[in-house]
Amino acid sequence: MKKSLGITALLLLSVLVFLAGCGKSTTTPANTASPGKAATTKKINAAYFVNGTLGDKGFFDSAQRGVKQASETLGIDVKTVEGGTNQADWPAGLESLASSGKYDVIVLGTSQMTDIIKDVAKRYEKQKFIFFDEAITGLPNVYSMTYSQNEGSFMAGAFAALVTTSTELKGANPEKVIGFIGGMDIPIINDFKAGYEQGAKYVDPAISVVASYVGDFANAPKGKELALAQYNSQKVDIAFNVAGGAGLGLLEAGNSLGKYSIGVDSNQNGLYPGSVLTSMVKSIDNSVLRALTLYSQDRLGFGKNEVLGIKEGGVGLAKDDLYNKNVPKAIQDKIMEIEDKLNKGEIKVQTTLK
Repeated sequence: MKKSLGITALLLLSVLVFLAGCGKSTTTPANTASPGKAATTKKINAAYFVNGTLGDKGFFDSAQRGVKQASETLGIDVKTVEGGTNQADWPAGLESLASSGKYDVIVLGTSQMTDIIKDVAKRYEKQKFIFFDEAITGLPNVYSMTYSQNEGSFMAGAFAALVTTSTELKGANPEKVIGFIGGMDIPIINDFKAGYEQGAKYVDPAISVVASYVGDFANAPKGKELALAQYNSQKVDIAFNVAGGAGLGLLEAGNSLGKYSIGVDSNQNGLYPGSVLTSMVKSIDNSVLRALTLYSQDRLGFGKNEVLGIKEGGVGLAKDDLYNKNVPKAIQDKIMEIEDKLNKGEIKVQTTLK
């Protein structure tokens, strides 16, 4: 299987870092709403603060798609501000937007921005914020939305278990061992891991999970090194990327060895077709668009947090043409069955988060 991108090219295109400051900016121009588009009744200026850089082909890019869609369909002016690599610059980066008075609402996210937004939101009470991927409550100018990554990861774990026990996939070995590579050993990543383990053992209690952590979300060579160790020495035949840009190294490692992987956040199936069999998608783009739509209609619930799971379309597996082509029908059918049970509440996935 040919590699669609090498590790160097991927690094140039995507560095997911949960470290940010106020750096270069780009502007997404608002389109004049045409007939059939949901135009806003008032002019809205918004900003998207990226505590990192775009190009990760995952988390931040997904949110960017959401604000771009809001620009195109709602006529909202959106300015995207990319941060750098210095975590110490985060507070100044966000405060520069809040203090400018230019923006009706500021979109941002990630658990590592939680303390910063709490501080800035308290000091700029008139500024509205939309926050994704961490719960913020009790602040009347902040609306937050979280995603049931444990439910999405349950699906990924079930999928991995079905792959490692498959007799139809030539890259699967006889051992019931699957891999997990996280960016950092932090609560939200471990909630991914908990769901992944539950999903795997739902399919086969004998499945074991090998877990490794890169230590950040940017070091793709380290991600590749850890993945190669799992594939070559620890009997893993499919591994789950929960490491952002660092996890792109995992995807390349699996492809180079003829093994399998599962992407994360955005649909990464196309990076290595036939090797990346599916991706656990957090629909950040759709949820950001939804939040901005509700905001434009004065219906967004500031001061509250919403949890978006499988049932709400907040998380799930990427099922595109590549999935249909490369995943055996028996696995596809079983995944549909499990998803249906989750939707009906017949399967309850435990979370490690309070």
